[in-house]
Amino acid sequence: MLILDTDIASAFAKAGHFEVLVQLFGKVGITPMVYEELQAPLMHGYAFPDEIFNKAELVTVSEEEQRDYLKLKEEHFKIGKGEIESMVVCRKRGFLFSSFDKKAVSMAKEFGVNVITAGAIFHGFLIRGIANKNEVLKILQDIETSDNRSLEMEL
Repeated sequence: MLILDTDIASAFAKAGHFEVLVQLFGKVGITPMVYEELQAPLMHGYAFPDEIFNKAELVTVSEEEQRDYLKLKEEHFKIGKGEIESMVVCRKRGFLFSSFDKKAVSMAKEFGVNVITAGAIFHGFLIRGIANKNEVLKILQDIETSDNRSLEMEL
């Protein structure tokens, strides 16, 4: 299963391309903290979190994972709560973690989490035949436009 942080989940959903993540990985999940972070835009009238809630599995956190989360949160206060909780779940369960946040990806790797980068995800769309190169470029462009960000990927 792929566990997403708030940033990457919302970027794909805002662009209208969350479904391609589900097609590529079969199962996509978010943790309760990511769910909570996604409540803010929903309460401000944005609809994109509903697509995530409808297509991603909510992965509940065990007591042991909660203790690990609280410990890590104190040690790494510069990383978001959703990222930290997602990393803990991924490490304990052997799930994949993904984020657009380079600091979170770096920390996840140091923490022993299986990480899949955004570039590898886009490459996966090509390899699995989910999208051709022009369609992948369109997905990238849609994310950049809807999320007001610049993504540098080589396909």
